[in-house]
Amino acid sequence: MASTDSIVSWLAVGAFSFLALHISLEKIQAVFRRRNLPPGPPRRLLRDNRADVPVSHFWKTFASWHKRYGPVVSFYLGQTLVIGEDSSLKPSDYVKFDNTIIEVLGTAEAAHDLLDKRGEFYSGRPRQIVGHEILSGGMRGIGMSYGPRYRRWKSFMQAGLNNTAVLKYRPLQSLECSLLIRDLLNSKAPLEYKAHIRRFVVSVIFCVGYGRRVKDLSDPVVVKNMEIGEYFIKVHVPGKFLVESWPSLLYLPRFLQWFRWEPERHRKLDTELYMSLMNDVKRQIAENTAQPSMAVHSLAKQEEFGLSDEEIAYALSAPWAGGVGTTVAAIEVFLLAMILFPAVQKKAQAEIDAVGRTPGFEDYEVLPYVQALIKEVTRWRCIAPTGVPHSTSQDDVYQGMFIPKGATVYANIYAMTTDPEQFPDGDEFRPERFLDNPQLRNYSIPFGFGRRLCPGQHVALQTLFISIVRILWAFEILPGVDDKGEVVIPSPDSFTSGLVVGPTPFPCRFEPRHSTTVEIVHNEAEGAEI
Repeated sequence: MASTDSIVSWLAVGAFSFLALHISLEKIQAVFRRRNLPPGPPRRLLRDNRADVPVSHFWKTFASWHKRYGPVVSFYLGQTLVIGEDSSLKPSDYVKFDNTIIEVLGTAEAAHDLLDKRGEFYSGRPRQIVGHEILSGGMRGIGMSYGPRYRRWKSFMQAGLNNTAVLKYRPLQSLECSLLIRDLLNSKAPLEYKAHIRRFVVSVIFCVGYGRRVKDLSDPVVVKNMEIGEYFIKVHVPGKFLVESWPSLLYLPRFLQWFRWEPERHRKLDTELYMSLMNDVKRQIAENTAQPSMAVHSLAKQEEFGLSDEEIAYALSAPWAGGVGTTVAAIEVFLLAMILFPAVQKKAQAEIDAVGRTPGFEDYEVLPYVQALIKEVTRWRCIAPTGVPHSTSQDDVYQGMFIPKGATVYANIYAMTTDPEQFPDGDEFRPERFLDNPQLRNYSIPFGFGRRLCPGQHVALQTLFISIVRILWAFEILPGVDDKGEVVIPSPDSFTSGLVVGPTPFPCRFEPRHSTTVEIVHNEAEGAEI
């Protein structure tokens, strides 16, 4: 008996020793792997580089690090959670705490190698407890972790926004652009153009999502969507919610989780609006009055997508969330560039004038310089400098550098679009670079990478094309004047800061180019009235 007990004891000791050795080796291996992290700024107290990252225009700091440390940079940010792969995990699944490792990719080559070629495990999202899980119920695609739910959402978006599907939105985009040109013609105040551009973009987005046009920005549905967007940005302010750093607070009884109260109230209001918009389309389908839209397409194939009514309602809100601010900012960048580079404006107008009439989508192929100009608009001053961060779902090694599971990965689009090797004289607005270099033919850097590539890029490019080509056809785009009548030349570098950036307000004038322009513009707008 004693001999048997001795054997059991030795087996227990051996098993425990083996387990301890295994854990120790794992820890030692992890330490050595982390020594091979990509280079970056020196680690500060508690390995936190928060003080090195400015709140405003941080992508420019990242770009300076790329020049010093190379195309892939890493640093630590705060004592927080190492992120799991699946947003449906329970609080108990998140038990490992460490400093979040931030990886920044500064060249298109690095982004292509990791986010495109290894997209299977570079397509996650950092966990967002309040903004995604509580406020959005996990139903906004932008915050979904990569998995079955995200793939269903992506299939839904691609079906309504692929390069063939978007062709059916062109007639409404063209009508809305006719109203935009009329509104710009009638502008009186130097900043009035901003509201006209926003109304145009909002109406196009509603046409795409719901087949519904918007007459003015005071429409209650527009106002409610604006409020939703403002609150969505508010809840994503870093450090606003303690639960993001201490997810164990989710163990509290639900009625004590104070951080839920306001977001859940907003979620109820959001859901009511989205369901109302979708049900309006259902009614129009029943009455045979529905216009082509993502809603019409998705409701006809709801079972194929495997999405509930509520999931479809939230998915239909994505074009607004991802498309309004970005498209407005891009058009304003175009206006800024035309003021600062009038020779480019003249060259594009000469190409457009050869069409011999009001240009439209049917003229796209005969306007290569305008196509290049649009690409240069998205490059010269990119409006989403880092995009939305990715996260890794497993450890990886890239060119000898260790990238751990749970790392937050930024694609520094600003650094890529100003890379002097690929874009010499990057501060110059020069569309010719896209005509001279065949390697840039499929340029799409501003729209992201891999399995997180922006699903709305085709409709966005259509909107940019029709608005830019018509504005150039109709107007001389000139700098505005101040109260004393003196010309105000805007700064090329004065931009807002955030996930989406745009030029700070600058005055702009729109002078009709020809004696017949005014009559043509009014006639076309009359036929496009809502």
